[in-house]
Amino acid sequence: MTVKTEHGTYECRDLTFKARRDLHRLEVLTVNIDGEVDVNKYYDVIEWVMQYALDDPEEKLGHLDDMAIDSVISEIYRKYKIPAKKKS
Repeated sequence: MTVKTEHGTYECRDLTFKARRDLHRLEVLTVNIDGEVDVNKYYDVIEWVMQYALDDPEEKLGHLDDMAIDSVISEIYRKYKIPAKKKS
């Protein structure tokens, strides 16, 4: 899967069924009983996406500052959650 961001274009692993379920589990854990998002647990989701999606995150993202890295990973996460519609 190719993800284009304002910081470059990145080749990312496709999300398998198992990985999608693992990601969903992490997402569910980010919301507490009051419905509020635990920022630390959300960061765990973003870290999981980075490690899963990119072969060598440090090589691919190391030249960016932390805000730019978060922006790239958030865009990859968004693509995983809202995949392109298949042509019928």
